[in-house]
Amino acid sequence: EGGFAFAFVEGKLVQALREGWWLLLDEINLAPAEVLERIAGLLEGAHGSITLVEKGDTHTVTRHPGFRLIAAMNPATDAGK
Repeated sequence: EGGFAFAFVEGKLVQALREGWWLLLDEINLAPAEVLERIAGLLEGAHGSITLVEKGDTHTVTRHPGFRLIAAMNPATDAGK
């Protein structure tokens, strides 16, 4: 009572994985290395997946066959614009 409660809410990436949506990750070159490492498993083989540990357990979300990941980045010379 009186304390804060936190709950993990699945975001657009997980929704896209489950539903087979196309997902655009813009300016991916600005993402921290830890984020890139987490999503790398999505691109491995025919059955890429990501494991969610944020819920307090380990839950693997397998990539839907229709899922597409599009990554875009600005040239390195565009820094600070």
